Amino acid sequence: MESMTGYAFLEMSTDQFSYSVEIKSLNAKYLEVFVSLPKVLRNDENEYINIVKKFFNRGKIELNIDIFDWKNIKPIVLNKELIVKYYKELNTIHKSLKIAEPLKFESVLALEGVTQRERSSITAKAKKDILKTLGVVIKKTIEMRKDEGAVIKNDIQRSLEQVAKDANKIKALSGAMLKEKKDNLKKRLASVTEGMVDNSRIYSEISMLVDKLDINEELVRLNDHLKKFKSLMNEKGQMGRKLDFLSQELFREINTIASKSNCSEISHLAVNVKNHIDKVREHCRNVV
Repeated sequence: MESMTGYAFLEMSTDQFSYSVEIKSLNAKYLEVFVSLPKVLRNDENEYINIVKKFFNRGKIELNIDIFDWKNIKPIVLNKELIVKYYKELNTIHKSLKIAEPLKFESVLALEGVTQRERSSITAKAKKDILKTLGVVIKKTIEMRKDEGAVIKNDIQRSLEQVAKDANKIKALSGAMLKEKKDNLKKRLASVTEGMVDNSRIYSEISMLVDKLDINEELVRLNDHLKKFKSLMNEKGQMGRKLDFLSQELFREINTIASKSNCSEISHLAVNVKNHIDKVREHCRNVV
């Protein structure tokens, strides 16, 4: 079992710069991949998305790569022709407005396009280093997801064990309750008819009572769902949506049991079962 929640971060250096690779994994119905890359890697966005998709099949995956501390900073280039043009235009305006203060050269250097820095490019070796680090970060994220998945599995198993115990208690109480209801019905019929009871009438009334109060079918289905749930948890691959569906079926059965049963003890146990199933459902929404 694997959780959809995970995180990993690594900061490394190449012969060109320092960089960091970060992956955040969150809950999502399907696989969603979001990549944030520096400008020098923007053209490779699809490559990084496809790498991530090879290792994750469900969840919202956010990949962030940052590059900083360049070791060889590209020199600044001045656009001389543009500077001359700017200066002449500004000087003309300066004179026409009869401004007493002299035109400052610094104001020309601040204008757009005057200074330009050569665009940095990434070497094949540096890109290879980043991809290697990405592989390590993906592995660490998956390890964290599996570790959390193991914790979730243990918690689900504890909840299912409690559900099974309470279901057995409900079954025992149900048998005793039905017997009590049958006996009370016989006494009431005997009292009303002053002992002249028609056996066919008794059987008919008891049959209707059993149909109304019997929860054996629901308990059988509940236990079947529990067995299937435990079996699914030991399978490989995606299971979250299947487990979520089964937990909904468990909830449906215990709801029917609670509504059919005319017994306060069974109602209290049903509430406890619902709480555990709710807890299981929450876990299932975080399982791959």
